[in-house]
Amino acid sequence: MNKEYIIEKFREAGFEISDKKAEMFAEYCDMLAEWSKIMNLTAVKDEKEIVSRHFTDSLLPLKTEFIKEGAKCVDVGTGAGFPGVPIAIMRDDIEMTLLDSLQKRLTFLDAVIRKLGLENCKTVHSRAEDAARGYMREKFDVVFSRAVAKTSVLAEFCIPLVREGGYMLALKSVTAKTELEEAEKAIAVLGGGDAEIFGTDDRNIVVIKKIKNTPEKYPRRSAKAVGDPIK
Repeated sequence: MNKEYIIEKFREAGFEISDKKAEMFAEYCDMLAEWSKIMNLTAVKDEKEIVSRHFTDSLLPLKTEFIKEGAKCVDVGTGAGFPGVPIAIMRDDIEMTLLDSLQKRLTFLDAVIRKLGLENCKTVHSRAEDAARGYMREKFDVVFSRAVAKTSVLAEFCIPLVREGGYMLALKSVTAKTELEEAEKAIAVLGGGDAEIFGTDDRNIVVIKKIKNTPEKYPRRSAKAVGDPIK
């Protein structure tokens, strides 16, 4: 991938990027394309589409005010590293944990971390509900998710990881408003306060502030949380 192309596309999306960071994104893009030949990392194979559909989209949270300097962050269900890796590249002042239940994805991400020298990034192999019921419970300033689950389900996996006063940021599409309305009861039960939506018609961030501790019974096991969302 050509770093000049990355610089141009990032600028069009409203992000200024140094040559060094553009080179890091170019290497990440090349690794995604190469590793995707042997494992299912992303359905997007074209490198230019990776830049537009994954990289710049993952950086939308940086247009908000919720990621403070030195923030301790976790990307839940990180997959191929979105949005966690792009955010960690751009913000080397924060700590980023990449959480996923599939070890082969984390093997790829460990290789990316070594290749790019991302000292502010680490991987953790765990289901979100197990992490949230263990030592990672209520430890993070910001919890990210770009998963395909509905907001009511994501809230049960993510909010328990957020410390009081921290934020859950979920990257959503055109369904953001409808999903948020459906998730109001779950958010309140889990310790969340009023939620806001930032973005455009088809690229949105649902922001939920944690205002009180999550009851000990949550999160439930994945099958229960997905099959019977809080409502």
